[in-house]
Amino acid sequence: MMTLPQEFVKRMEFQLQDEAEAFFASLERPSPTSIRLHHLKGRSSFDLSEKVPWCDAGYYLASRPFFHLDPHWHGGAYYVQEASSMILDHVLTQISLEKKSRTWLDLCAAPGGKTGILASHLGPGDVLVANEVVGQRRSILKENLSKAGYINTFVTGESSASFHEPFADIILIDAPCAGEGMMRKEPEAIRQWTPSLVDSCSKMQKQIVNDAAKCLKKDGCLIYSTCSYSMDENIHNIKHFINEHKLESVPVSFPGEWGITHIHEDGAIGFQLYPHKIKGEGLFIAVLKQITEPEKYAYKKSRKPNNSFEPVPSIVAEKMDGGSNYLVRKNSPTFELITSAALEKANEVVMHLPRASLVVDAGELKGKDFVPSHTMAMACIQSNDYEIIDLDLTHALDYLERSTNSLPPVTTPGWYLVRYDATILGWLKSTQQGWKNHYPMNWRLRNRKVSS
Repeated sequence: MMTLPQEFVKRMEFQLQDEAEAFFASLERPSPTSIRLHHLKGRSSFDLSEKVPWCDAGYYLASRPFFHLDPHWHGGAYYVQEASSMILDHVLTQISLEKKSRTWLDLCAAPGGKTGILASHLGPGDVLVANEVVGQRRSILKENLSKAGYINTFVTGESSASFHEPFADIILIDAPCAGEGMMRKEPEAIRQWTPSLVDSCSKMQKQIVNDAAKCLKKDGCLIYSTCSYSMDENIHNIKHFINEHKLESVPVSFPGEWGITHIHEDGAIGFQLYPHKIKGEGLFIAVLKQITEPEKYAYKKSRKPNNSFEPVPSIVAEKMDGGSNYLVRKNSPTFELITSAALEKANEVVMHLPRASLVVDAGELKGKDFVPSHTMAMACIQSNDYEIIDLDLTHALDYLERSTNSLPPVTTPGWYLVRYDATILGWLKSTQQGWKNHYPMNWRLRNRKVSS
């Protein structure tokens, strides 16, 4: 039996009235397990018969498997994501966006699940900035985005106060919160909850949005979400944002059978997912539009746009599929990559955020040898000339452990790709001394026991 803080119980009884009993009963049921397939290389080892209704690539699983023993997970073919958070996918389809190149900013991006949804909606000339100020969380973010191989995506670690100028067309703020919506899934959310935590989170959320609103272009959209139920963190904050930053609420349409609660208060509009009404955890989401020109930030020195990218060198381009369609960042030893169509927006990002790094790179030149990068393989943009070695499950797990003992012999030296059931896993190199496994050391499979 779950023991909830009494202050939380009383507040939810007042907030939900006749629905309170069903709400508390839902918290005693097991938390659903769900995954979201990658929009370009989606594949898994599971039965995907039950869809998440608000996300075309989302699926519920009958039970929670051991994801670390599925090579598709290591290859970024899917992401383990809570179903309610996938509502972002539907929200993005409801936002009217101009048909032009845009800059997307995920301000509180780690661990990267919602970043992946944003990435699936990028246009040919769009770029995405995934920002995470906490270093350890940023490492996890970079790993998840790298496994997915998201092109035209930057990672940076700036505080919200660093975003001074209006350069973003769409901003997602999945704000740090009291975590009430995760009480069923994460017992720590119960242990840490206090009314003062809710109050401090509400104040922090106001500060984050106060900073972020400065970098939202006119007619741009700010998507705000939390995994809490409290009005102070949710609809009351939306009212504050509207009044303080000259924003306006954007309505979103959801089919009635989805069970999503619409909240309207003094011109503010928000949407709450409750676990007694949907198959998922608690989540709040709202969309706001910038209706005025944000104030310009006065720099001490003028800043002029520069071209920070150049054509891919021929020695690198020949290792890629369609290398002429990409550009590399100048002075980048790893040949950080963007598509040529994204040049304008990528230059803007580098101008505003010079420390931002791109997720996907081609690799490095070491002497006369070109060493292809893991992210190039994860993005599936390597040359078709590379031979592929298909492995069964046992041998694929051997590879993910960075073992070479069970790999089949080859006669031609050079670079090879490893694949399991159509999912690329990474690189091998055949040398005179035998195979060298180039799967990233920090990401290797450390335990094949049936425990996560």
